Amino acid sequence: MKTTLFAIATLCVGTAALALPVPSRTIVNPTERMVTVPGLEFVGASRISTVEFCAAQTNTNWRNLLTDSDLESMEKCLIEMT
Repeated sequence: MKTTLFAIATLCVGTAALALPVPSRTIVNPTERMVTVPGLEFVGASRISTVEFCAAQTNTNWRNLLTDSDLESMEKCLIEMT
């Protein structure tokens, strides 16, 4: 009986959590320039500040990614920032 009540309570709490509104993200600078990183066109355009941040984090030149490691680390960062 306790297990059934616990399962029902858990279901109710989970359903209520799904009904709560999700706060929207605020775009800090909607007019910021968008760029596409060469070699990562499939990721799409990103804000220049995001690209420069990822380049600094990965210690790469985003305009000239030469190695697979450079491409993979830049791709990972850009996807995480999305």
